Amino acid sequence: MPTHLPPITAIVIFRNEKKHLGRCLRALRWCDEIIAVDMESSDGSLDIAHELADRVFHVEACPIAEPTRVAAAKMASHDWVLLVDPDEVIPQALAEDIRLAMVAHPGAGAFSLPMWFYFKGKRLAGTVWGTLTFKQRLIHRDRCDLLPYCNRISQLKPGQDDVRIPHNGDNHMQHYWSDSYMDLLHKHFVRYSHTEAEAMVAGGARFSFRGGFITPLVELKKTLKDFDGWRIGLRGWLLSGIYFGYTLASNWLTLYYQWRGASSGRSKEHALPTVTEKTIRPQPRRLAA
Repeated sequence: MPTHLPPITAIVIFRNEKKHLGRCLRALRWCDEIIAVDMESSDGSLDIAHELADRVFHVEACPIAEPTRVAAAKMASHDWVLLVDPDEVIPQALAEDIRLAMVAHPGAGAFSLPMWFYFKGKRLAGTVWGTLTFKQRLIHRDRCDLLPYCNRISQLKPGQDDVRIPHNGDNHMQHYWSDSYMDLLHKHFVRYSHTEAEAMVAGGARFSFRGGFITPLVELKKTLKDFDGWRIGLRGWLLSGIYFGYTLASNWLTLYYQWRGASSGRSKEHALPTVTEKTIRPQPRRLAA
């Protein structure tokens, strides 16, 4: 690749991701720097990070990764920051398209990357989760703000543009989203519904009966009919049911966080944590994607 391309720091936040982390980090070798942040892992994934990342940081475990991303981005050596989950893979085709897009749009504030969810190791077709989406994952620190809220990764500063990288069949992020229904239930009802509700309230949302009753039903119709969940059989109905329950719980929990307000003990989850650097191993970069 040409040497004038702007350098990129990739950031991966992980906790007990031994199954996925190695594949994720190896696919990022084309980046100029890889930062891995460990949230008190106990399954050996930290050893993988020490082997494959340039810099490894430690942080206390937190239910969501967004506040840690904000803190870790401040430690990056480069202004362009690529945000990748440990269960995601950037394929070679997408890495090449990212570099081409950066050259074609040098003044962009951020780039949105095509993504497809994988369930039990296979690309998911059908339901709101089983469709092509675009995620703002490559951001310029001076042109885009990182946010510490659940599922709200970044926000462009005024006057800045987001560039969407077109999908051409095989250049999408592979998000190995979940390996079981039990994992999905735990994520969406124990973790995400609370953090989503609190983020909604922090963003100014207030509970309404429409949100509590109508919105979940509208979302159920969307995932079953508009996104063809019913066409994939029992799996589509089960996933749609989980999505309906998650939407229902998130909207009703806004009432709880609205009532508790700033006194909610869970608000500390959005405070930026202290990250401590454990490993520094600069390596030559700009490898072929």
